Amino acid sequence: MSIPAKKAVPQIRVLSDDLANQIAAGEVVERPASVVKELVENSIDAGATLIRLDIEGGGKKKIRIMDNGMGMAPEECLLAFSRHATSKISRFEDLESIQSLGFRGEALPSIASVAKVRCTSARSESEGGKLIVVEGGELVEQKDVACPRGTTLEVAQLFYVTPARSKFLKGDSTEFSHITQVITQQALANPHIQFHLTHNGREVINTLPTDQLHYRIAELFGPDLAKSLLEVEAQSGDYHLSGFVSSPVYTRSSRNAQYCFINGRFVRDKVILHATQQGYSHLLPKGQHPAMFLYLMMDPKLLDVNVHPSKAEVRFAFQQDVHQFVAHGVRAALEKNQQVDLTARDETDIPLQEPSQSYSPRPSYQPPQWTSPPPVQGDLSQALRTMLRPDSESTQQVTWFDKAPTPVSNLIYSEFEPLGQLDRSFIIMQGKQGVLVVDQHVAHERILYERFRSAAKNRKVEVQKLLFPLPIELSPEETEVLTPHLTRLLDLGLELELFGKNEFLLRSVPAILKNGDHEKLLRETIESLPKDAHEDVLNEKYEDVLIMMSCRNAIKVNHTLNLDQIRKLIFDLEQTSMPYTCPHGRPISLLFDMDDILKKFLRK
Repeated sequence: MSIPAKKAVPQIRVLSDDLANQIAAGEVVERPASVVKELVENSIDAGATLIRLDIEGGGKKKIRIMDNGMGMAPEECLLAFSRHATSKISRFEDLESIQSLGFRGEALPSIASVAKVRCTSARSESEGGKLIVVEGGELVEQKDVACPRGTTLEVAQLFYVTPARSKFLKGDSTEFSHITQVITQQALANPHIQFHLTHNGREVINTLPTDQLHYRIAELFGPDLAKSLLEVEAQSGDYHLSGFVSSPVYTRSSRNAQYCFINGRFVRDKVILHATQQGYSHLLPKGQHPAMFLYLMMDPKLLDVNVHPSKAEVRFAFQQDVHQFVAHGVRAALEKNQQVDLTARDETDIPLQEPSQSYSPRPSYQPPQWTSPPPVQGDLSQALRTMLRPDSESTQQVTWFDKAPTPVSNLIYSEFEPLGQLDRSFIIMQGKQGVLVVDQHVAHERILYERFRSAAKNRKVEVQKLLFPLPIELSPEETEVLTPHLTRLLDLGLELELFGKNEFLLRSVPAILKNGDHEKLLRETIESLPKDAHEDVLNEKYEDVLIMMSCRNAIKVNHTLNLDQIRKLIFDLEQTSMPYTCPHGRPISLLFDMDDILKKFLRK
C-alpha cells in the first residue's frame, strides 16, 4: 500500500504586477461596457467637450474613444499605465471630498493587462504627443508623434490574454446595448458634452451640447416622454435635488427610464429608488414605474463613493435624511405640477383601468350595481351583495363565510346559468354547486391568449395594415434591443421598418389589436424583449409579449355585457385548454359553495 506524498507547504510571496493587474481587472473590467465607462469617465475628468466612440463587434473586437480634453504630457503617458497612478488625488484627506469620477488609478493598467491598448495623447498640437502601445500588460512600443490636443485610446481583443473570461460575454448586440446604456447615462449626467457613438460604422447616438437637461432627455428618449415630465427642485441644508419625474399618467412596466445621479455620478442606489416610489405613494398602478431623471448634489464629505472599484454604489453618512429629502422633493413636485389627490387611501379602492389613464379616487361607497338581466329574487341576491361588498368597514356588521370562496379548477362552466353582472366587471352564475363569480377581463384574456398563441405558432396571425404608417422615435438603447427581433415580431403581426437613426415606422399590427394604442403596445413589447438572444430566453420573452397583447385587448372592467355576450364569453372560455386561470396565473372564477350559503341562512 503506497503512502500518499505530503503536500508541499505553500509559501507566501508577492504577486507579480501582471497578475495583480489581471486580478484587479476582474473587478474593474467585467465586459466591454466597463471599459467604455472607465475611459469615458477619464475623458470627462479631462474636461472634454467632445467624446467620440467607435465600437466594433459589440466592443469585443475594438473600442476606440477620442476626446478633446486636456490630454497628457509626453512624460505622463507611460506613467498612466502604472497601477495606482492618478492625477485625481494625492493624499488620504482627498478621499473625503472626491470631485472627480475616477480616482483609483486602476482603470488603464487593468484594461491593458487583458487587452491590446494603443494610447495617443498630447497637451497641445504644437508640443506634440506620445504613442504608447501595451499588450497583455507588456509595453510593446512608445514614440513621439504629432497629434491634436486630447487623448485617443484603442482597446482591441478584450480578454485575449484570459480566453476563459471571454466565454462569459454575450452576443454583439447584447454587449453593445450595455455600452449604449453607459453612454446614455453619461450623456444625461453631462448635457454640455457632445457624445458621438457608432457601432460597426452605424451612428447610434449623436447629441448636441446644451445647457438644457430637458432638451437632452428629449434627444435621447423622444419628445413624448419629455412632454410628460414634471420639474423637481428642492433644497434643504447640504442637499439639493433637481431634475424631472414623469406624471403619474405616464408609467412604464420596467425601470429602464430611471436615472439617478449624485454629484454628477450615475449610481444605482436603492435608497433613492425607494424614496422616489414613496414620493408617488398610491398614485402608481401596481407593477408600473415612473420615468425619473434626478440629480442630487450634496457635500462630498457626506458621501462615500469608495465602496466598490466600479464606483456604481455609494454609501450615505445620513441615509434616513437623504431618503426623506428625496421623497418629499418628489411629492412636492407632483403636488405643484399635477392636480392629484395625494391623501393616502387603500390600494384595493383603486378602480381597475388601463395604465395610461389617471387614477382618481373612487367616490364614497355605493352598493354594487346589477345590470340586465335582473338578479335572482329573494335573500340570495342580498347575501351576494354582502359577501362581495368591497367596503372594508362592512367587516364589523357582516358575519363572513366560514369557508372562503375557492378558485375553480375542475368544474364545467356549462352547468351554471348566467344571472347578470356585478359592478359591470364580474359575471354571476348559479348552479347546483353554488354561486360562481367570473372575472370577465381575465376570462377574455385567457381566450385571446390561446387564440393568439396558436396563430403565432402557425404563423397565421391576422394582420391589420395601418392606413398611415406610425412613426415612433425610440431611445438608442431601445433601438439596439428591438433591432435583432424585427423578423420574429413580424411573425406576431408587428411590421416595423427602421427609418432614420433611432426612428421606426410601424406598418401593421395584429388584427385583434387594431383599435389599441399602437405606440404604447410597441413600447411595452420592447420592454418585454430580452437583451440575451438565447433561444430559451427568447421563447419565454415572446410568451410575455403574447400575454401583454392579450391583456391589452381583453374586455375591460366597468364594461356592460348583455346575456348573449355573457353566454358567448363563457362558451369560448370553456373551449380553452386552461379555463381556470389567466396567463398571469390569476384565478378566473371563484365558487361560493351552496352548502355554506345554506348554512348561513340556517337551512342546514
